[in-house]
Amino acid sequence: MRGTIRNSLRTSWSYRLDMVMAVAGLWIQVWLLGVVWRSVYGDSASVNGIDPGQAVSYAVLAACLQAAMMPWRFSALEARVRNGQVGVDMTRPLGLVPQVLAQNVGTFLAQLPITVAGLAWAVLTGRLTLPPSAGAVLPWLLAMLLGVVITLLMNLLMSLTCFWSLEIGGYMMLYRLGSGLLSGALIPLWFMPGWFATVLDWLPFRAQMFTPLSIYFGQLDGASAWLAIAGQVAWIAMLAGLTHLVWLRAERRVVVLGG
Repeated sequence: MRGTIRNSLRTSWSYRLDMVMAVAGLWIQVWLLGVVWRSVYGDSASVNGIDPGQAVSYAVLAACLQAAMMPWRFSALEARVRNGQVGVDMTRPLGLVPQVLAQNVGTFLAQLPITVAGLAWAVLTGRLTLPPSAGAVLPWLLAMLLGVVITLLMNLLMSLTCFWSLEIGGYMMLYRLGSGLLSGALIPLWFMPGWFATVLDWLPFRAQMFTPLSIYFGQLDGASAWLAIAGQVAWIAMLAGLTHLVWLRAERRVVVLGG
């Protein structure tokens, strides 16, 4: 599994110009987010208890984290199913699902330097504030790690849809847009209508991004923060079980001809 992660990481880093352009694009996005959110607030000192500085920091931090958690390409599974190479993959000692998950992990690790570069730029330009207390750092890091695991599992589930449809580009685009909106990566869920926030409580998306960032900015602290983290663990268990069930169905659709 470590070899698969390493190969995926090296493959992503082989396109160095793409990495440079991704960093430049994220820097521009960080700058624009500051301009847009301060324009939205105008002369308002706060909205729903959130001041302009917090809103800008939230948007910038979410954008930087999203760069690593939601890359344009998760794994090569779609192409391997289309050309039949998945039959070879299924004969390897490491199961297909762990292979795809390892590829997703490698891609995530390869994108981390872009996130770090974006965060460094945000700090230098004053668009990212520190957590309100040092006590929020540890639960935030833990919640962020769990959020990454949830995202990887959901990305894996989306990758498995290629067993039912050989062209999943449209599904992926809808998934990225929906995930960005429903997880609070595009717009903080603080600003969502109450009924919509209640619906999201029953979906795993908010555990990807909104839960960690709410802890970072002190909106969740103490017992409420640890309760939210427990909820993330529960979502991981449910998504892992769902992934197993989907793979059992997908495995039956594979037909290998020849020998």
